[in-house]
Amino acid sequence: MQIAQRQFRFTPSLIPTLAALVMVLLTLYLAVWQQGRATQKRALQAEFIARTIAPPVVISSTFSLVENVDRVESYRYRLAIAHGEWLAKNQLFIDNKVSENGVVGYHVITPLKVDNSSLTVLVNRGWIARSARYPLPPEAEPPSGMVEVRGLLTIPSQRFLELSANSAQGNVWQNLTIDRYRASMNVQVLPFVLLATEMTPPSIGLISQSERPDAGVEKHIEYMLTWYSLAATLVLLWVGLNLHIQHMSPTSVANANSVNQKKASR
Repeated sequence: MQIAQRQFRFTPSLIPTLAALVMVLLTLYLAVWQQGRATQKRALQAEFIARTIAPPVVISSTFSLVENVDRVESYRYRLAIAHGEWLAKNQLFIDNKVSENGVVGYHVITPLKVDNSSLTVLVNRGWIARSARYPLPPEAEPPSGMVEVRGLLTIPSQRFLELSANSAQGNVWQNLTIDRYRASMNVQVLPFVLLATEMTPPSIGLISQSERPDAGVEKHIEYMLTWYSLAATLVLLWVGLNLHIQHMSPTSVANANSVNQKKASR
């Protein structure tokens, strides 16, 4: 019985090879860029964690803030303390906020007029479930008189999708931004939100919320691995498309060896 033998031929052509090379270099460049971004975000994450354990910022008459992007960002995830009185008439409810148990409700945002100053800071007093009044918000009147609020300074995200132009009417909104609040309520609040973790006296019926500092490291790692995987895939495809297997019978192999021997003997 004669068994056929296989011969491998690698025959890449110029233009497809150049195209593959360009694509591989591009994907490797993007992978390295995402790797660098991940390194930067790790450093930022470490800075965020350091802020959460730094001494609290006291928001008082001596507090000053030059409102530029870098300055405002330096307060993100800082602990803070404020004393003052609630401005109940300018309170907001941010709808479609889901609790840990999967219940839909609101975040209650109430401005705090800081004691003995002209400053006003928005405070996320906590989460409350929808009531039988829905779509009207539930009752969540803040306590009167002087209060002390402790919590974490956060900056509302401006990356959101709104399907309706009526997403910020009345005192029930779908999303919160500082600029939108200032324009709608005509109140010059500080450019961040104090996420309350402790209030004296407390707000009855509200569940305090938390926010974990996240610089987005994992996102860049995922992108990096995706680009490296794509580069490897392109290389494998280029090799596979240019590697040809030719099956040869023993007779063909013998003839080929004979020709090669004759050429060698000349």
